[in-house]
Amino acid sequence: MWTAFDHLIEGSRMLASIEVLHELKKKDDDVYGWAKDRKESLFVEIDDGVQAEIVRIMQTYPKLVDTGKGKSGGDPFVIAQALAHNPRLVIVTQEAGGSADKPKIP
Repeated sequence: MWTAFDHLIEGSRMLASIEVLHELKKKDDDVYGWAKDRKESLFVEIDDGVQAEIVRIMQTYPKLVDTGKGKSGGDPFVIAQALAHNPRLVIVTQEAGGSADKPKIP
């Protein structure tokens, strides 16, 4: 699996918001180490398009990020990155237990 990810990264077919790396750092495990080694090729900074989508997402789903627990901080950035740069890759699923007051990211 990791080799397949590396091939996607090398072909510029896999990227993630830098916020994902920040969220992984909180766990400081093997996944963070793997991601940190690929920081320059995998992660992208937040641009104006992503920032505009973040505002829209957080206005619509203000409880998407649980600031009290410090979890899911990267989720809106992943969604915003996809919406701003490649909307045809956004997949929305309906999961039991999610609501506007307490969104659930599968």
